[in-house]
Order: sequence, then C-alpha cells, then structure tokens
Amino acid sequence: MSQKTLLLLNRKSAARPEVREVLKLVQKDLDIEIWVPWSRKQLRKILRRSIERGTKRVIAAGGDGTLNKVTNALLSCSSDVEVSLGLVPLGTANDFARAYGDFGRELDHSIRVAATGEASPIDVGRINGTYFLNVASGGFGAMITATTPQEIKRRLGGLAYSISGLARISELQPAQASISIDGKPAVPTAVTALVIANNRYAGGGFDVAPDASVSDGLLDLGVFSTNSLQSVSTGLAGLIDSKDPASGIVNRTKVKSVVLETVEPFHLNLDGEPMIATKFEIDVLPRRLLFVAPAPN
Repeated sequence: MSQKTLLLLNRKSAARPEVREVLKLVQKDLDIEIWVPWSRKQLRKILRRSIERGTKRVIAAGGDGTLNKVTNALLSCSSDVEVSLGLVPLGTANDFARAYGDFGRELDHSIRVAATGEASPIDVGRINGTYFLNVASGGFGAMITATTPQEIKRRLGGLAYSISGLARISELQPAQASISIDGKPAVPTAVTALVIANNRYAGGGFDVAPDASVSDGLLDLGVFSTNSLQSVSTGLAGLIDSKDPASGIVNRTKVKSVVLETVEPFHLNLDGEPMIATKFEIDVLPRRLLFVAPAPN
C-alpha cells in the first residue's frame, strides 16, 4: 500500500529527542512517511517520487524556512495531482503558524492537524520567480534575520531577532530605490526597510502587517525610511512595538504586483531565505496552494 502522507522534517528538528519520540508514536497511527532531506535537490527528488506513488498530503515540519523550501519544491513539481500542504511548527520564530495560534507547544496536536485537517486554497507570494507564503522583508529587517547568530536563536527563540535589532539600530541607512505598484509609473523613494506580507507576523512575533490575509488575493506592502524615523519622536518605540512595529511611520497599501528597483544590491528575506538583487518583480498568486491551517494549541 502506497503512502498518502509525506512529512519532510528539518534536519535540526530531527536531532531533537522529543521530536523523534512523538513522530515515532504517530507515524504508524497516521500512515505517515517521514524523510529528512539533506539538500534542496534531495527534497525535490523525494517529493516528486512520493507524489508519483500516490501522496496527496505533504507536511513541512520545521520553521518558516522549511515551509518556504517545501512550498517552492511542491509548486515547482509538474503534476496534475492535487496535493495539499500541512505545517508542523518546529522553528525559532514559527511566524506563519503564529497567525493561526499554533506556537509549536503541542507537537502531537500539530502533527495530527497537519495530517488529517481539511485543506483550503490560500494565496502565494512570488518574487523573481521564487515563492513565499508568509513575509518578504527588505533592508534592515532582512539584515537582522541574516546576521543573528544561530546560537542566539537557539537559546532565545524569536526574542533573538529583537535583541539583535536593538543592538544594531544605529546602522539604519536608506537605500535609493524606485517602486511601481500595479503597473503604475515608478516613484523614487529612500527605503530603509520594507515588508511584503501575505500573512501577519515576521521577525519572531512582530505584527508587521496587521491587515494581511492569505485569502484576499492581495499582498500588504509597507515601506519606511530612516528619514521618517528621525522626524518622529515616537519612531523607535513604534519600531519595536509587537502590535504595530511601524506605527505612524510606514506607508502601507495592498497590491497585486510591485516592481522594486534599487541603485545598489538590496537584501530581501523570503520566509527566512535570502535574496539579493537590484530589481525585484513581485506579485501574488491568488488561491494557488491547498493548505491545512494549523489549529490553536
């Protein structure tokens, strides 16, 4: 009998004894095939082979980066078979699952929901051909995510991003850029940081896009500059406020597509995956992915 559910487990999570123990208990009960891919190439190979053998449900078990890798591999598969995606949050921040109230505290619960829950279509973001489900951040936020030491993240979880950000706040510098929204003429702007959000949370629990929704067919774009921060006395407090980190200083709008061009190479971070370029073509693919929403625990 072919397996119908494939769980792709992050390598770091696979080393955790408590994770291995729970997976061992539910594997037979839920008829789950478990793999720990060692590379993107192997992940794609495992996924394609499993779908060919009849898999209808794929589970990403790890953090937001793992979810990103599995999503890209799944959407890149040329298959007529309708495959749904579930999520077991095992990462540092678990920002995507956080929006659904799953903080990764009850592993058994998360696995059972991911394996047996009903799937519904959600939107997918895309930048230069690469997909993302949660948030793409640029500038200062991307730098913090990329440079926060792994040991600090391991010990402090999502709080590590906040501490690293505060320690490097003096490094805020705007990038000269132009932004075109939904095909309109490009507007020059100085960008210190931006978010392109399909969902609400990023950076370890910061509510960077309070109005974002994975089912509205739009992305939430937020842009702010150091110039604005310097002229607003409450700017710093707004930046680190977990309810609205950009209170009063961010230009926000909902978009279907964006073209961002910068003079110098600019850093973006897509669900924890880095991207560097001077031109970013951004759009949303409405209802592109069948997803099993995590349940609160």
